[in-house]
Amino acid sequence: ADTFANDDAKDDPIFTSFAIALTEAGRNEEALAVYERYLPRFPIIDGHYAYALALLAAGRLLEGWQNYEFRWLRRHAAASAPNVLAGPVWSGQSLRGKTILLHVEQGFGDVIQFVRYAPKVKALGATVLLRVARPMKTLMQGIEGVDRVLDRDQVIPEYHFYINLLSLPRVFATALDTIPADIPYIRADSGRARRWAAQLRADTTPRVGLVWAGNAVHPNDRFRSLTWSMLQPIWKVEGVRFVSLQTGPSAAGPIATLQVEVDWVEIGPELEDFSDTAAVISQLDLVICVDTAVAHLAGAMGKPVWVMLPQPADFRWLEGREDSPWYPTMRLFRQSRRDDWTDVIERVKSALEKQVWEGLHAAEPTQTAKPVPVAPQPLGTLAALKAGQRPGLSAVAETRAGTLQYLPDEPIVGDAIGWYGEYLQPQLDLLARIVRPGATLMEVDAGIGAHAVFLGAMLGEAGHLFLYESRPILQRILRQNLAAKGVKNVTVMRLTLGGTGKLDKTAIGEVAGASRLTAGIPITKTLDELQLRRLDWLKVNMNVAALDVLSGASETLWHLRPRLLMGVPDEATLLELTQRAQEFSYRCWRIETALFNPHNFNQRDKDIFGGGTALALLSIPEEIEVDIALDEFVEL
Repeated sequence: ADTFANDDAKDDPIFTSFAIALTEAGRNEEALAVYERYLPRFPIIDGHYAYALALLAAGRLLEGWQNYEFRWLRRHAAASAPNVLAGPVWSGQSLRGKTILLHVEQGFGDVIQFVRYAPKVKALGATVLLRVARPMKTLMQGIEGVDRVLDRDQVIPEYHFYINLLSLPRVFATALDTIPADIPYIRADSGRARRWAAQLRADTTPRVGLVWAGNAVHPNDRFRSLTWSMLQPIWKVEGVRFVSLQTGPSAAGPIATLQVEVDWVEIGPELEDFSDTAAVISQLDLVICVDTAVAHLAGAMGKPVWVMLPQPADFRWLEGREDSPWYPTMRLFRQSRRDDWTDVIERVKSALEKQVWEGLHAAEPTQTAKPVPVAPQPLGTLAALKAGQRPGLSAVAETRAGTLQYLPDEPIVGDAIGWYGEYLQPQLDLLARIVRPGATLMEVDAGIGAHAVFLGAMLGEAGHLFLYESRPILQRILRQNLAAKGVKNVTVMRLTLGGTGKLDKTAIGEVAGASRLTAGIPITKTLDELQLRRLDWLKVNMNVAALDVLSGASETLWHLRPRLLMGVPDEATLLELTQRAQEFSYRCWRIETALFNPHNFNQRDKDIFGGGTALALLSIPEEIEVDIALDEFVEL
C-alpha cells in the first residue's frame, strides 16, 4: 500500500482496484474501509466515484450523494457533461420567483427514478423546466411539478439555475428514511391505455409483462440481461398470460416458438415510446423484468414489479434487500452467485406459481414502504451543504470556472468555493482587465486551481501558465482539475519556489520520492535560478511568503519586469512588501477584497465571512504605462 505514495501514479491506483474487487466479492464494508483509509491521502477522482457507489449501495446515502458528484470529473464523462448549460447550479438557493432547469443525464431509468423530485422543487416557488431525450418527452408531460418539458432539439428558454437530475438527492439531503416515495407519480394516458387494452384480450386471465434484456450499449448489460430462452421455467407457470414488453434486437425470436405453447402476447415491437409502454403496463397485473427502465416505470406507476438483479447489483438497489425504499410495490430477486441466473429464475417461478394460486390480481409487495415527505427546505446553510461530507476528504463543487474538485476543510478557500462557487473573484476580474492574452504568468500557491483554470483560459493558447503548489494533496487535485477542464497551456512545477535553493527533506519524502534525497537535488529553487526568458506576471497567494519569493528574484525583477499581484496576511507585511517592490522601481497599490462578493456565481446573499477581507499588493514597473483605471485601489 505504501507504493501508492508515488506521485506519478496518476491513473487507477492499486487501492481503488482492490476496493472495487472487494465490493464485487460481496465485501463492501471492507471496501469502504479501504477507501476511507487512502482517499484522504490520494484523492483520486475514480476512487471517489467508486467510493460513492459503495456508499450508496451500503445505504449511507448522505455521504454517497456527496461523492457521486465526482462523476462529472471522470475522463469519459467530461465529454458528456452539460457544457451547453451556463449559469449557477442549484444547490439550495432560494427559488421563489425563479426558473430552474432540471437537466436529464444518464439512462431512461434514471430519469424515471429521479424525476420524483420535481414536485419538491416546484414547492419552493420555482418555474420548473425539464429537459429530456425525445423518447421520454410525452411521458414526462404529465409529471406533477413540471411546468414545461423540452427535448434536446429545442432552444432552452432563459433560466436562473440548473441542476442535473441525479444531483437532486444531494441537494435535498436524501437519506434512507427520507426518500420521496409518493407512488404513483407517473400515470398512463387514458386514451392510450384504452387502445392497448384492446390488444390484450378481455378476460380474467392474469397478465404478466416480461422484459429480459436492457439496452445492449449499457456498459454492464452483459451482467444484467438474459436471453429469452433462459425464462423457459417461468413460461411453464399455468394460468398466466405473458405480455412481452421487450423492445430492440432482443425482442426477436420468442414469438414463433411460444405462441402455440404459451398464452403469449407480443407487444414490444409495436411500442413507439415510453408513453406506450406505460399504457400497456397500466393494463397488467404484474411486471417481471431485469434491471432496466421498465422496472423503474412500473415502480413509479405503483404496479407490482419483480426485478431480477445481478450480483453485485446497481447501487440504487442497496445490499441484501428484497424490497426497495424507492418503489414500495417492488420486489427484488438477487443472484446468489455472480453470473448465475438459475436460482433467480427458479425463485421467480415459485413466487409466480404461489401468486397465481392465491390470486394474482390481489398481489402485494413483500414489504410496503410508507411514503415519507422530504423537508421542503433543502441545504439552506453551509453546514447543511456539507451534510455527509467526511472530514479529510475532497469534494466537488460547481464554480464559475466549471466543475472543480476541492477540499471543504481548507479554511476560507474551501467554504468560499463550496458556498459561493468562487474565491476572490474580484481579483480575477482585475487580472482579466489588465493581463493580455498570450502573456506568461506564474502563480505561486495555486491550491486546487480555482484561479489557475480561469487564468489558463484567459491567457489563451499563445500564453503560458507556470504553477507552484508545494502541498502534495493539493498539487494532485490541481493536476486533476487542470486535466478535467482541458487546460493545456500550463506547466505544474514539481519543485517549490523560495528565497534560497535548498534541500527540503519533508517535501522530498512527500512529493518527489526518496531518490531525490539520495541524489542531493534541491527541491526549492529561487525565481532567478529558473532563468526564465519571459515572465509578464507573478501572482503569489497568501499561503506562501511573498517576501521570501522576492528575495530570490532580484535579477528577474530587473530584467523581465513582471507585474506583481501578491497576497499578504496583514498591514505590516503589506508595508514591508511595498518597500521591497519600490526598491525595484515598482508602483504599488493596496488591494482589499471582500471575501463575500455580492455578485457571486451561486447568487447567495448571505455573508458567511462576517465582513472579512483579503489584502493584496498590486505592483507595476514604473516605466510601464497603466492603461486601466485603478481608482478603486489606494496607491502607496
